[in-house]
Amino acid sequence: MVDVSNQPSECVFSCRYGQIAALRWHAGAPVKVLALHGWLDNAASFHRLAPLLPDCDLVAMDFPGHGLSDHRAPGHIYAFFDYALEIPEVLEQLGWDKVMVLGHSLGGAIGQLFSVAEPESVERLVMIENLGAVPSWQPGTTADQWRKAVQKWKKHNLTHRRFYPSVEAALAARMEATPMEPAILRPMVQRGVAKKMLENGQTAYHWRTDKRLRLPSLFRLTESQIQEMLQATSVPTHLILADPVTQALDYPAREQRLKALAPESVHRLPGCHHLHLTQAPVVAELIRAFMLAESRGESGVV
Repeated sequence: MVDVSNQPSECVFSCRYGQIAALRWHAGAPVKVLALHGWLDNAASFHRLAPLLPDCDLVAMDFPGHGLSDHRAPGHIYAFFDYALEIPEVLEQLGWDKVMVLGHSLGGAIGQLFSVAEPESVERLVMIENLGAVPSWQPGTTADQWRKAVQKWKKHNLTHRRFYPSVEAALAARMEATPMEPAILRPMVQRGVAKKMLENGQTAYHWRTDKRLRLPSLFRLTESQIQEMLQATSVPTHLILADPVTQALDYPAREQRLKALAPESVHRLPGCHHLHLTQAPVVAELIRAFMLAESRGESGVV
């Protein structure tokens, strides 16, 4: 059972591209863990898992445009590779030379990219519900997808138009998109909304995430590039996937990507895309086992 009294501390890192906010659990614990959340989530995504890892000094970043972190400058896009740029600066400010990287969904993909760029900085990589970058554009659709993305970019604006009368109303909306117990989603929703005074004097809430995050990608890697990047992973990698396959990983090249990544272990758990929230005790036990596996020389597929 999660110890709800084990609350994280807030921390902020000054990076070249803006302020990166984060939550930190168990500061000073021996195992250093950098946790990276999924698309449109935030650092509170780890609020159920982190308290179950008391040996881990766990820092969960808010990616740019998410949670309490700064948004990209006006006129800029959110390119996939860019999410990895703040990681070295955060680690430097923490004084961490070597970390275990824990990533869910988008965070798993970014953690994997970082491990390829700086393998000397990563002891172990744990990827939850991810096998690399978002699916590439399918052959024959690239030009059409490019045109559509440019048109969406031309029409976008950053003005919030959808408001909720309360945090609970925002929570209800998130539950429609991500069916889960309210108590599981509430911390992430609370961190993900901002209060605003409307012209009629009433208080309302809107999503804090940058609206540009919902724009279609202007550029995507090819499938061969994604698999080449996965194959370049040299650090011990552990994969946790939902069973049955979720929509997030339901694409044709899934098995080829798994083969390219060649993780030390693969564990499949019954549940949804957010296994670290719904199956936190089991995921925590797996992470503990991964941390000890090196000395035992174990690996495997379950």
